[in-house]
Amino acid sequence: MSNPPQGEQPSGFPGDQPSGFPGGQPGGDYPAQQGGYPSQQGGYPAQQGGQGAPASKYGTDPYAPGTYGGAVPEPKKYSLLKTMTLVSLAIYVLSSLPGLFLSDDLLRQDMITTAEQQGMAGQEAADFADMMVGLTTGLVWVMIIIGVGLYLLVFFGLKKNKNWARVTGIVFAIIGVVFTLFGVIGADPLSLVLVLAHVAVAIYWLVLAFSSEVKTYLAQFRR
Repeated sequence: MSNPPQGEQPSGFPGDQPSGFPGGQPGGDYPAQQGGYPSQQGGYPAQQGGQGAPASKYGTDPYAPGTYGGAVPEPKKYSLLKTMTLVSLAIYVLSSLPGLFLSDDLLRQDMITTAEQQGMAGQEAADFADMMVGLTTGLVWVMIIIGVGLYLLVFFGLKKNKNWARVTGIVFAIIGVVFTLFGVIGADPLSLVLVLAHVAVAIYWLVLAFSSEVKTYLAQFRR
């Protein structure tokens, strides 16, 4: 192949200027390209602003409580859960008092009748009835004390934000609802009202304990 004659330019480069570089300067287009950068960068706020939250000056999302490990504030349902624990405790004590004081005479008479049917004499039957009434009363007091202790265990555990207190309360609430419903059978009007109130409060307590707000709040204290 022969070299082109001197003075002639290779085809595709008219006027001794490579295409795309007018004026003989290869970088002739750079200012125009660099001048476009601000317009591209200027679009960033519009894209970020379209997400519905203003961005920080570093281009990151603004801080929000409960995000990226932040503390979750105590929800209203958790405060209500602690309050309903005390309400349930009060109803539990009130529902135990009628059986503790109002039925002693009736229980004693039933015990005397039972003892006489088994062949005991009058005084012997009366002594037997007094002993059984005393044992029953003592058992009721023990059950009340144990119940109050469990209520206080759950309540103070919740005050310390312990998830085991929520789980313990759930177990006892379910057991309490099942056994309390048996008290409806043959209950007098006052006892019936207390039983139904206790069941209603226990069910509401369970609804609060199983709520996502309460579980999320307590989950941060297990870390």
